[in-house]
Amino acid sequence: MVERARHHGAIISAGVLLGAGLGGFFDGILLHQILQWHHMLSSRLPPTDLVSIKVNMFWDGLFHAFTWLVTVLGLALLWRAGQRPEVPWSTRTLVGGVAIGWGAFNLVEGLIDHQLLGIHHVHPGAGQLAWDLGFLALGVLLLGLGWGLIRAGRKDTRPRGMAVTPALRTG
Repeated sequence: MVERARHHGAIISAGVLLGAGLGGFFDGILLHQILQWHHMLSSRLPPTDLVSIKVNMFWDGLFHAFTWLVTVLGLALLWRAGQRPEVPWSTRTLVGGVAIGWGAFNLVEGLIDHQLLGIHHVHPGAGQLAWDLGFLALGVLLLGLGWGLIRAGRKDTRPRGMAVTPALRTG
């Protein structure tokens, strides 16, 4: 039983890093760049002139570089897990790890950057607390979803090359 969990751990670890990286990319691309609701330091240095915008963009870039590194590490772990025949491929386990990583990203980023440091908020202005709490709630929801998927994925132990879940056959 412990051995099986250790083998699933390789997929879970890869998924967690991929989820944290993808969650960061989603936040940075959607909220920082497309919607432009906030930047990394926008509550401390409002982007009201060219210099403050450039400083915020620099810190956004560092944030993206970090999330890129986390994503690459997740891919490397996934690649290594793929080289190990004893690691069962389980979509539920991998997606569960991704959900946990993304949820953890939301909780860490939401608690530290939005609440403790106050360097930015999801959508500043009227209702900013509701947006921040929604961001945290999404993190909790993703953690729960990930945990459930990983628990369900414990049953996925078939050797490579075989379907993880039995296919329905008709006639």
